[in-house]
Amino acid sequence: MRQAGYFLISLRPTQCLVKNVFIFAPMVFSLHLFQPSYIKNSLIAFLLFSLVTGSIYVFNDVIDKERDRQHPQKRHRPIAAGKLKEVPALTGALLLLAAALLMAFRFSTAFFNICLIYFAMTLLYSLVLKAVVIVDIMIIAIGFVLRVMAGGAVNRIYLSPWIFITTFLLAIFLALIKRRQELIEIKALNKAPTTRMTLKKYNVGLLDQMISIATATTLISYIMYVLSPETQQKFHTTQLYYTVPFVIFGIFRYLYLSFTKGEGENPAEIVFTDFPFTLNGILWLAVIIYLVNG
Repeated sequence: MRQAGYFLISLRPTQCLVKNVFIFAPMVFSLHLFQPSYIKNSLIAFLLFSLVTGSIYVFNDVIDKERDRQHPQKRHRPIAAGKLKEVPALTGALLLLAAALLMAFRFSTAFFNICLIYFAMTLLYSLVLKAVVIVDIMIIAIGFVLRVMAGGAVNRIYLSPWIFITTFLLAIFLALIKRRQELIEIKALNKAPTTRMTLKKYNVGLLDQMISIATATTLISYIMYVLSPETQQKFHTTQLYYTVPFVIFGIFRYLYLSFTKGEGENPAEIVFTDFPFTLNGILWLAVIIYLVNG
């Protein structure tokens, strides 16, 4: 039973919840938030994609177990800590992945193809691309775009290119802060950056500049989205710009928590533990619903 518990922990359900919530974005931005069929399809996609991503986390933990043992937090992961053996971990992950892909195929061919692309890309990332500077961050960002595409595919929703661009840039922003916090934490412990190969090629100054660019471009892309005639026509309102302050606050709050509080290495912690950030997200969604239905 303990092995099953450790396997469940290795699936990282909290991270799956935070990252895969992007699957619901197409339903929200297509004004189908309260339609049962769209909710059902999005929930199924969310659950199946979480099974796929969870199994990939297990594969990645096996591959990175030696590096994880050098990390102050990751060394507590069940596989790195030796609590979960590799053979049952890999067996469970393979069975889980196979079951998830089979159910995804029966659910939606387009969704199944996206899951396959995500799995292949992430596996390639774990084996090779995570060691390629800048490419490692872009692969993570593409993963979030695929999540949005998955949410659109299961409900056959057309998505504005600005949604993909904004998602990509926001994911770049989050990944850069994660790299920055990892690097700072390792340097504070006077250790060599052996837990992630690309950390040797980054420095805090470079990451700070890249974060500044990602912050600006993310905000600009969101503003362009809410001001675009296509968006205004679809939402039947020209007042979506009222949501911009909430987006600015959310990004700035995230920067504040990362740069002054040392958070940001795990986005899930901020989402679930910082009340102002969470409340801001709820208010942002409430304003969108009010403007659309007002």
